[in-house]
Amino acid sequence: MNKATLVKGIFGAFLFAVPLVTINAQTATALAPNRLATNLAGATTSIAPPEGFDPLQASDSELATYGFPPRPDASVEPQAYASWSKAMTASKTRVFPTLKPTGLFHGPKKSASKSVTDGSGTSYNWSGLVDFSGATSYNSTTSFYFLTAEFVVPVARQAFGTCNSTIDYAASWVGIDGDGSGDVLQAGTQVEANCSGTAYYAWYEWYPFGEVAISNFPVAPGDDLFVEVWNTSATQGYAYLVNYNNNQSVEIGFTAPSGTKLVGNSAEWVVERPGVNGGLATLANYISDYFSDCYAYTHAGTSYVPGTASATSLTMLDNSGYGISYPTLLGSTAIWFQDENSARFSSEP
Repeated sequence: MNKATLVKGIFGAFLFAVPLVTINAQTATALAPNRLATNLAGATTSIAPPEGFDPLQASDSELATYGFPPRPDASVEPQAYASWSKAMTASKTRVFPTLKPTGLFHGPKKSASKSVTDGSGTSYNWSGLVDFSGATSYNSTTSFYFLTAEFVVPVARQAFGTCNSTIDYAASWVGIDGDGSGDVLQAGTQVEANCSGTAYYAWYEWYPFGEVAISNFPVAPGDDLFVEVWNTSATQGYAYLVNYNNNQSVEIGFTAPSGTKLVGNSAEWVVERPGVNGGLATLANYISDYFSDCYAYTHAGTSYVPGTASATSLTMLDNSGYGISYPTLLGSTAIWFQDENSARFSSEP
């Protein structure tokens, strides 16, 4: 039986009506033996690993059974493997997720009316680095399989010189698709800020579905997070997050919206202003945001990093065309994000 209820945003405003779906016995029976239903239809989580389970020594099938994400090849990318190992070792407490749709959307890149030259470009909603695999449809070779990043949750506030009840937003995430394809498989964290204060939370999304907050997986400014997203088919995706500050982890499996299939053509590391009420949100003043250990892999095992020669660097523009969020590549696997202009002075260029 489905019932509708109004879902509140982080600051208490009613955003939209969403059906609450009761998981019945037939739905639960249809799940794989290692998957458990969550409070949100279409989203599952894995059974918890047994006491003493060591993901570093486990086989690939054992990792999948207990919801651990795919691991990089230690012989090919030792630093990527070291980052993954650190996150798995820190996964001391597995959180059973409580999920809440928010009414926000982290959609595909919205290109600005400026040309892309010399590996750089502009976007009205994204800032970050994007790699391209060349895939034109989902396949077992060139489509992106998984990508990772570690980042520190930024300390954010409303734009300098502004103090009102309007909520500003800034989202930090990793994802597959969205630049040259109509869907995005993604997960990360978000800050909402207005004159009353700030709120931080973790989320996942498979656009054109909207953002889903993981309401019982707490994050705070300054927390160090590991995030990995991956797919096992064109319609099945997963997200895994680790908070190093409390050694908690969470894993979620979720399906693509009806009629949507993953392409796997792009992998991205992004700071974004999301879609809200049919438009783009005002970017919160996140000041700076540091991503490290950024890696992406295709199903055939080809690795990509933000410093790949074919990657595109994107600067975010505000609605008037002024730059407001800039990525700076540090080495080949780290990105330093900074905001300015309308994120600091909302009425000035």
